[in-house]
Amino acid sequence: MRYASCVKCAGMIGWIGLCTNLVLLILKGFIGVISGSQALVADAMYSAKDVISSLLVIIGLKISRRPLDREHPYGHGKVEFILSMIISVVFLTVTVFLLVHVVQILMSGDDHKAPHMIALWTALISVAVNVIMYFYSRCVSIEINSPMVRTLAYHHHADATSSLAVALGIIGAHYFGMPIIDTLVALFEIAHLLYLGGSVFRESYKGLMDQSAPEEIRDRVSELVKQVDGVEAIDDLRTRLVGQELWVDLVIRVSEEISVEAAGEIREQVVDRLTERVPHLGSVQVKFTSRRPVVVDEQFDDVDPAALID
Repeated sequence: MRYASCVKCAGMIGWIGLCTNLVLLILKGFIGVISGSQALVADAMYSAKDVISSLLVIIGLKISRRPLDREHPYGHGKVEFILSMIISVVFLTVTVFLLVHVVQILMSGDDHKAPHMIALWTALISVAVNVIMYFYSRCVSIEINSPMVRTLAYHHHADATSSLAVALGIIGAHYFGMPIIDTLVALFEIAHLLYLGGSVFRESYKGLMDQSAPEEIRDRVSELVKQVDGVEAIDDLRTRLVGQELWVDLVIRVSEEISVEAAGEIREQVVDRLTERVPHLGSVQVKFTSRRPVVVDEQFDDVDPAALID
């Protein structure tokens, strides 16, 4: 972390998000009902989603920071992916029910009425609050590399976009004489909520399945390792994301002419270099070999391996 205050922000992000989103949920839900704005009611679902997300961020960060133990030798980082998946499943279920409600309104044939203008001011307040929360949570997510906080920041961005769409829909309903726009905006929001929930589910699934680090991070690790004197090549490089941390396992090739002690020193230099230069590195395992990897040709598939040994 670049600043000492980042530690404090990381500890408070869940509680600040919880309080902020709870207020927005109550405000948008209440105003949406009394003003007759279906879009604002749908927008309240964004805040409901973020209330759940904030609660799980509080729980997830607390659990993921626990030290390694006998029963969890690889740490507790994956709890963040598990909780993110829970968020997505619950959220998708609730959104489907909201979708049914809005479709019933569209197909009812009743005359649509433009919502009261108080809904417009509520939507604009929501835009301002979510923009501030987006930049705040995005900063925290970058500093602590938390997938859950990163998801929370992404949700605040989506909330701001949604509230802006609500505001534009209300303006259109009032000043262009098209009250149905409010309900159509609600339908658009629900479609976006379904997409958002699906995206969180996919990312959580990848994390639980030991997804490899992005290609640019793998390239950075390879570049740093090859800069160490004595490393002739990298025979194997494997990475995986464990919650907030990056885990690296690699096999480096050294000269056959050096001693085991010298090879061990090269390995330690690789570990030190990666630890210093790669952020959020949770574990790095380095093995060395002086032999080139064996490439088996298909034409030898039926050959007895024992026949190849003198």
